[in-house]
Amino acid sequence: MTNYIQNILEVFNECTKEELEHGLTWYQQAQDKCQEIADKNEMPLHISVGAVSALSPTNNWDQNLKDGDLFCTTFADGGYREDVKASTYKKMWDKAWAIMEENGDYETTATILNGPKITDFYRCIMGENVCVIDGHAWCIAFADRRVMQEVPFIGKKLRVELQEAYTAAGEKHGMTAYQMQAATWVAWRRIHGVGR
Repeated sequence: MTNYIQNILEVFNECTKEELEHGLTWYQQAQDKCQEIADKNEMPLHISVGAVSALSPTNNWDQNLKDGDLFCTTFADGGYREDVKASTYKKMWDKAWAIMEENGDYETTATILNGPKITDFYRCIMGENVCVIDGHAWCIAFADRRVMQEVPFIGKKLRVELQEAYTAAGEKHGMTAYQMQAATWVAWRRIHGVGR
């Protein structure tokens, strides 16, 4: 794990002031946007965050927020699941709707999400000290620039190890795991000319 931490910190050391600011604020800003959706629709924050997280795979963030707002507003107004679509997989539409129908507690929402990346995304937006381990996070930790299709499968054991590495790297700079991951992600994109 020491190599993972070292590799993460090497990318972190390349962060510009703007990239560091991005890392420190992105998830709080995401929570603020989800809070606006929750307040508008008189629902708990974790429900709106759960819906937004469910609709996130392959979705641009701005569109993700629009889709989450549409789903939550349609649900709150008494609309039907068939009335809405989002820029992600249909299975994810069903998860978002199920989260609102269930209106369960924090962990129930996480259980409905039931996927490591979207569940961790949900927990990050809610402020838990975890991070999303995707292909970019893998590349940073392994210091291995690859296209996403070439990143090997990230199993549970490795995902936990990488999350622990991001947590340890974050602690060295008074940051959470998700702040470290967000900062290094934008720096990595710039350094290697990586798209979304």
